[in-house]
Amino acid sequence: MSVARKPTIVAEDYPQWLRFWDSYPRRTAKKEARKAWAQLQPSPELVDQMIEALRWQMVEWAKDQCRYAPFPASWLRGERWTDQPPVQAQRVMSDAAA
Repeated sequence: MSVARKPTIVAEDYPQWLRFWDSYPRRTAKKEARKAWAQLQPSPELVDQMIEALRWQMVEWAKDQCRYAPFPASWLRGERWTDQPPVQAQRVMSDAAA
């Protein structure tokens, strides 16, 4: 009986991976990030959610020239797209929607 295995690393040209990588401000440890992506195997909808979270997170990270932005693999493994924006960022997002 054969068990399907998850790929151990995502291809560099995989479209959903490229959407994430091109959106991420700190492009370091790419191989580790590709491994984390392969483990996660996010849907296109989840990638949308990730990119939306990155929009407000990059505003926070930009305060320190993205020095304290996590490496992409850490961000993926920590499911950081589920983090809540700071209260001030939530207000800005609400004002923009109004």
